[in-house]
Amino acid sequence: MEKEKSKILVRDVQTQQVLFECAITESEKAYQFAAEMEEMGLDIEVVVPTLGETLSNSLGLSREQLAEYKESLEVEMDSHEGSCCFTEPEEDKIIH
Repeated sequence: MEKEKSKILVRDVQTQQVLFECAITESEKAYQFAAEMEEMGLDIEVVVPTLGETLSNSLGLSREQLAEYKESLEVEMDSHEGSCCFTEPEEDKIIH
């Protein structure tokens, strides 16, 4: 089984159609393409794979295994809600 390569996607926000994709090492191309599409009036999003997705792809995880991994991350993060990692920034706080 060939490992899936992580790719950056440029999608139309309304249709979710992929307009451009490239390797994560070529991110400049994706952002340049997105800028050109926005100049033409399209509502664009650039989707960059997370560190976890990139690692999972490089380890050869299947789509099902990746979905399980993502779900386990959500469960883990939800179990820490309200901890120091999830505090909201204080708007009026000034640091000197």
